[in-house]
Amino acid sequence: MQESRINELLNLMRNGKSENERIMAALDLGEAQGERIVEALVGQLEVETSRAVQEAIISSLIKIRDRCVAESVAELLKSEDAYIRNAGVEILALIGDSALDVLEKMIKHPDKDVRQQAVVALGEGRLKAAPALLKRVIEEDEDENVVAAAIEYLGEIGCGKEDGEAIKRAARRFSSPFFDYTVKTAIGKLME
Repeated sequence: MQESRINELLNLMRNGKSENERIMAALDLGEAQGERIVEALVGQLEVETSRAVQEAIISSLIKIRDRCVAESVAELLKSEDAYIRNAGVEILALIGDSALDVLEKMIKHPDKDVRQQAVVALGEGRLKAAPALLKRVIEEDEDENVVAAAIEYLGEIGCGKEDGEAIKRAARRFSSPFFDYTVKTAIGKLME
Protein backbone atom coordinates (compact mmCIF):
# COMPACT_ATOMS: atom_id res chain seq x y z
CA MET A 1 0.00 0.00 0.00
CA GLN A 2 1.37 3.42 -0.91
CA GLU A 3 2.46 5.79 1.84
CA SER A 4 0.04 8.50 0.66
CA ARG A 5 -2.88 6.05 0.85
CA ILE A 6 -1.81 4.94 4.35
CA ASN A 7 -1.66 8.55 5.51
CA GLU A 8 -5.11 9.20 4.03
CA LEU A 9 -6.57 6.13 5.79
CA LEU A 10 -4.96 7.05 9.11
CA ASN A 11 -6.43 10.52 8.87
CA LEU A 12 -9.88 9.18 7.96
CA MET A 13 -9.82 6.65 10.80
CA ARG A 14 -8.97 9.35 13.32
CA ASN A 15 -10.94 12.27 11.93
CA GLY A 16 -13.58 10.92 9.56
CA LYS A 17 -16.85 12.78 9.94
CA SER A 18 -19.03 9.69 9.69
CA GLU A 19 -18.81 6.43 11.55
CA ASN A 20 -18.90 4.54 8.26
CA GLU A 21 -15.91 6.50 6.97
CA ARG A 22 -13.90 5.60 10.08
CA ILE A 23 -14.97 1.94 9.87
CA MET A 24 -13.90 1.62 6.24
CA ALA A 25 -10.57 3.33 6.92
CA ALA A 26 -9.88 1.03 9.89
CA LEU A 27 -10.73 -2.05 7.83
CA ASP A 28 -8.56 -0.92 4.93
CA LEU A 29 -5.64 -0.42 7.30
CA GLY A 30 -5.84 -4.13 8.05
CA GLU A 31 -4.34 -4.66 4.58
CA ALA A 32 -1.18 -2.78 5.59
CA GLN A 33 1.74 -3.86 7.76
CA GLY A 34 4.19 -2.18 10.06
CA GLU A 35 4.64 -0.80 13.52
CA ARG A 36 3.28 2.62 12.60
CA ILE A 37 -0.02 1.13 11.41
CA VAL A 38 -0.36 -1.14 14.45
CA GLU A 39 0.37 1.67 16.89
CA ALA A 40 -2.17 3.91 15.16
CA LEU A 41 -4.84 1.20 15.28
CA VAL A 42 -4.21 0.41 18.95
CA GLY A 43 -4.10 4.10 19.84
CA GLN A 44 -7.39 4.74 18.10
CA LEU A 45 -8.98 1.68 19.70
CA GLU A 46 -8.29 3.21 23.12
CA VAL A 47 -9.87 6.59 22.33
CA GLU A 48 -12.57 5.68 19.82
CA THR A 49 -16.11 6.27 21.06
CA SER A 50 -17.94 4.15 18.46
CA ARG A 51 -18.16 0.41 19.20
CA ALA A 52 -18.57 -0.29 15.48
CA VAL A 53 -15.30 1.49 14.69
CA GLN A 54 -13.60 -0.29 17.60
CA GLU A 55 -14.79 -3.63 16.18
CA ALA A 56 -13.33 -2.72 12.77
CA ILE A 57 -10.02 -1.85 14.42
CA ILE A 58 -10.02 -5.18 16.29
CA SER A 59 -10.69 -7.01 13.02
CA SER A 60 -7.76 -5.26 11.36
CA LEU A 61 -5.38 -6.03 14.20
CA ILE A 62 -6.39 -9.70 14.04
CA LYS A 63 -5.85 -9.67 10.29
CA ILE A 64 -2.35 -8.18 10.60
CA ARG A 65 -1.57 -10.75 13.35
CA ASP A 66 2.16 -10.24 13.73
CA ARG A 67 4.47 -9.91 16.72
CA CYS A 68 4.13 -6.13 16.64
CA VAL A 69 0.37 -6.54 17.12
CA ALA A 70 0.95 -8.90 20.05
CA GLU A 71 3.38 -6.51 21.75
CA SER A 72 1.13 -3.46 21.30
CA VAL A 73 -2.08 -5.25 22.23
CA ALA A 74 -0.53 -6.77 25.38
CA GLU A 75 -0.51 -3.26 26.81
CA LEU A 76 -4.32 -3.23 26.53
CA LEU A 77 -4.48 -5.87 29.27
CA LYS A 78 -3.56 -3.08 31.71
CA SER A 79 -6.46 -0.83 30.67
CA GLU A 80 -9.02 0.36 33.21
CA ASP A 81 -11.69 -0.06 30.50
CA ALA A 82 -13.11 -3.61 30.56
CA TYR A 83 -14.02 -3.49 26.86
CA ILE A 84 -10.45 -2.56 25.92
CA ARG A 85 -9.00 -5.28 28.19
CA ASN A 86 -11.34 -7.86 26.69
CA ALA A 87 -10.46 -6.70 23.18
CA GLY A 88 -6.80 -7.23 24.04
CA VAL A 89 -7.54 -10.77 25.26
CA GLU A 90 -9.57 -11.54 22.14
CA ILE A 91 -6.88 -10.29 19.78
CA LEU A 92 -4.08 -12.14 21.58
CA ALA A 93 -6.13 -15.34 21.61
CA LEU A 94 -6.93 -15.12 17.90
CA ILE A 95 -3.52 -14.20 16.50
CA GLY A 96 -2.10 -17.49 17.67
CA ASP A 97 1.59 -18.22 17.81
CA SER A 98 2.47 -14.60 17.02
CA ALA A 99 1.41 -13.85 20.59
CA LEU A 100 3.13 -16.75 22.32
CA ASP A 101 6.32 -14.96 23.44
CA VAL A 102 4.35 -11.95 24.60
CA LEU A 103 1.88 -14.07 26.56
CA GLU A 104 4.75 -15.96 28.14
CA LYS A 105 6.06 -12.64 29.47
CA MET A 106 2.62 -11.44 30.54
CA ILE A 107 1.97 -14.47 32.77
CA LYS A 108 4.85 -13.15 34.91
CA HIS A 109 3.58 -9.55 35.05
CA PRO A 110 3.60 -7.97 38.54
CA ASP A 111 -0.13 -7.13 38.31
CA LYS A 112 -2.27 -10.19 39.09
CA ASP A 113 -5.14 -8.87 36.94
CA VAL A 114 -2.85 -8.65 33.91
CA ARG A 115 -1.59 -12.18 34.60
CA GLN A 116 -5.17 -13.43 34.76
CA GLN A 117 -6.01 -11.76 31.43
CA ALA A 118 -2.92 -13.39 29.88
CA VAL A 119 -4.09 -16.78 31.18
CA VAL A 120 -7.49 -16.23 29.56
CA ALA A 121 -5.85 -15.32 26.24
CA LEU A 122 -3.69 -18.47 26.44
CA GLY A 123 -6.66 -20.66 27.24
CA GLU A 124 -8.94 -19.16 24.63
CA GLY A 125 -6.21 -19.25 21.97
CA ARG A 126 -5.66 -22.96 22.49
CA LEU A 127 -2.08 -22.70 21.29
CA LYS A 128 -0.02 -25.87 21.18
CA ALA A 129 2.21 -24.50 23.96
CA ALA A 130 -0.73 -23.36 26.12
CA PRO A 131 -0.96 -26.46 28.35
CA ALA A 132 2.71 -26.20 29.37
CA LEU A 133 2.38 -22.48 30.10
CA LEU A 134 -0.85 -22.96 32.04
CA LYS A 135 0.80 -25.70 34.08
CA ARG A 136 3.67 -23.31 34.85
CA VAL A 137 1.15 -20.71 36.08
CA ILE A 138 -0.53 -23.34 38.26
CA GLU A 139 2.78 -24.34 39.80
CA GLU A 140 4.37 -20.91 40.20
CA ASP A 141 1.76 -18.16 40.57
CA GLU A 142 0.90 -17.02 44.08
CA ASP A 143 -2.58 -15.62 43.38
CA GLU A 144 -5.51 -17.97 43.88
CA ASN A 145 -7.65 -16.41 41.14
CA VAL A 146 -4.88 -16.54 38.54
CA VAL A 147 -4.18 -20.18 39.40
CA ALA A 148 -7.90 -20.99 39.30
CA ALA A 149 -8.19 -19.49 35.80
CA ALA A 150 -5.21 -21.55 34.64
CA ILE A 151 -6.71 -24.69 36.17
CA GLU A 152 -10.02 -24.07 34.44
CA TYR A 153 -8.35 -23.78 31.03
CA LEU A 154 -5.95 -26.66 31.62
CA GLY A 155 -8.97 -28.80 32.47
CA GLU A 156 -10.39 -27.95 29.04
CA ILE A 157 -7.24 -28.31 26.91
CA GLY A 158 -4.87 -30.46 28.93
CA CYS A 159 -4.48 -34.12 28.22
CA GLY A 160 -1.86 -35.76 30.34
CA LYS A 161 -1.58 -37.31 33.76
CA GLU A 162 1.00 -34.60 34.57
CA ASP A 163 -1.67 -31.94 34.03
CA GLY A 164 -3.93 -33.59 36.59
CA GLU A 165 -1.05 -33.93 39.05
CA ALA A 166 -0.21 -30.21 38.73
CA ILE A 167 -3.84 -29.36 39.45
CA LYS A 168 -3.90 -31.65 42.51
CA ARG A 169 -0.71 -30.04 43.86
CA ALA A 170 -2.34 -26.60 43.50
CA ALA A 171 -5.31 -27.87 45.51
CA ARG A 172 -2.94 -28.31 48.45
CA ARG A 173 -1.75 -24.69 48.16
CA PHE A 174 -5.16 -23.00 48.06
CA SER A 175 -8.43 -23.86 49.73
CA SER A 176 -11.71 -22.10 49.22
CA PRO A 177 -15.08 -23.42 48.04
CA PHE A 178 -14.60 -21.75 44.63
CA PHE A 179 -11.07 -23.10 44.21
CA ASP A 180 -12.09 -26.60 45.29
CA TYR A 181 -14.96 -26.57 42.79
CA THR A 182 -12.62 -25.39 40.00
CA VAL A 183 -10.14 -28.18 40.78
CA LYS A 184 -12.87 -30.84 40.91
CA THR A 185 -14.37 -29.66 37.60
CA ALA A 186 -10.99 -29.55 35.83
CA ILE A 187 -9.98 -33.00 37.07
CA GLY A 188 -13.35 -34.33 35.89
CA LYS A 189 -12.81 -32.88 32.42
CA LEU A 190 -9.31 -34.33 32.20
CA MET A 191 -10.73 -37.78 33.02
CA GLU A 192 -13.31 -37.64 30.20
